[in-house]
Amino acid sequence: MNAESLADQIIRKVDGLKSGRANFEKLWQEVSELVLPRKADFAANSPAGVPRGRKLFETTAVNAAETLAAGLHGLMTNPAGKWFSLTVPKFKDDPVVSKWVERAEQTVADEIVRPAAGFATNIHEVYLDLAVLGTAGLYVGWDEENDGLLFQSRFLGELFLEENAAGRVCGVYRVFKMTPEQIVKTWGKAALPEKLAAMVDAESDGEFEIVHAVVPNAFYGRGGAFDKKIASVYVLKNERAVLFSGGFDETPLFVARWGKACAEVYGRSPAMSVLPDIKMIQEMMKETIIAAQLANRPPLLVRDDDQFAPAATVPGGVIRYTGEAPKAFVSGADSGVGLEIMNEIRGRIRQAFYNDRLTTIDDARMTATEVLQRAEEKMRLLGPVFGRLQTEMLSPMMARVFGLLVRHGKMTLPAGVGFGDVKIDYVSPLSLAQKHLQASAVMRTLELAREFLSIQPDAAKVFNVPAAIRKIGEMYGAGAALFNAPEEEKNDE
Repeated sequence: MNAESLADQIIRKVDGLKSGRANFEKLWQEVSELVLPRKADFAANSPAGVPRGRKLFETTAVNAAETLAAGLHGLMTNPAGKWFSLTVPKFKDDPVVSKWVERAEQTVADEIVRPAAGFATNIHEVYLDLAVLGTAGLYVGWDEENDGLLFQSRFLGELFLEENAAGRVCGVYRVFKMTPEQIVKTWGKAALPEKLAAMVDAESDGEFEIVHAVVPNAFYGRGGAFDKKIASVYVLKNERAVLFSGGFDETPLFVARWGKACAEVYGRSPAMSVLPDIKMIQEMMKETIIAAQLANRPPLLVRDDDQFAPAATVPGGVIRYTGEAPKAFVSGADSGVGLEIMNEIRGRIRQAFYNDRLTTIDDARMTATEVLQRAEEKMRLLGPVFGRLQTEMLSPMMARVFGLLVRHGKMTLPAGVGFGDVKIDYVSPLSLAQKHLQASAVMRTLELAREFLSIQPDAAKVFNVPAAIRKIGEMYGAGAALFNAPEEEKNDE
């Protein structure tokens, strides 16, 4: 397949995907205008600096979405605490590998939180897109200038998705614009078509539309210069020419969905679920503002044949009239009823954004144990969401991060250990809340067994106490360095 036909194939694919998501673009525009105005660029790109909140009369949904995004960041990927761990099950009893795991975890954590990597800023944008738009894209690459990881959230309006039969995103096409100068800096002048090269020589202004296709490599395993699992092709859309083609060992651009319908590719968000309430409270707030204005500055009732100067409705103002004195018009509307309904709607909006499950429980009558139990119960309710985000975002992201760090010499695998041998576990507060049920089951079993052991102490032999302690420590995220190796336990005996 020559370069020209490859470019045509990618452009046709993108055009087809774009026509199939027209309804979603309308939905994204509507919901973003009311919840995330700074990203309301799906119908048309707004000029820089123009006001974007003109449709907002009330900001409950805006604040609730920010709270959800911040809560997910704190519960799933908080850089201030440990939220992942590395294990090598094949060599779990090898002390050399265990020490390497401890060092590798610290290396990965340090590289992720480097300011130049931009992880905290971009992962927050991802969570915000998920809460509002239901679909979010994240790119993980390598910054040669800073010799480190690079995280970049991608605007949903630029991404076009393709699913396989299993309902997983198998191809991502990004459509964006670059200036000739940026193109030359990225790929070099030799890669440019004749027309574009002439524009660069003439120092012409303007932008070119580029399609970046990130898809599985159908020719992987057959050798060649770019024998990679993931194919990466950049195409100049209007010129129908390939700028660059290469590949990746792992997908660098992956997409997560909050939730989705079976027949749809793009996700559905909490904001979409509660969109009728969001629209209703905006209209009610608008009417409430009008009612307040009418109450503070009501219309004046005057006789049709009276002479009346313009009303000076300012403190100390003078109203001149001839005839009957003007009277203020009183509508008799009860604004208290509207406020009560709005408060009820605000509660439903916050609940849809899980704000009630993310806020701290404050009850002086509760014990510390009760507070922890209720907090864990609330976090377990986020289990379905966490499961999807772990599958579609965290797992591929960490696989990409691990691969980049190894290939760029930030850490070296021990002898005999391959990429496939290293397993990534999640020990964030949200993931641990899902595992606490198992730990509680172990603790409950030991507690119930206490009464029987008081009758027959020899029955304690039924328990493998070291294994039970290890299991509980594993479920609560205790590091492997806390425990002795099994060989050391035997030596102590």
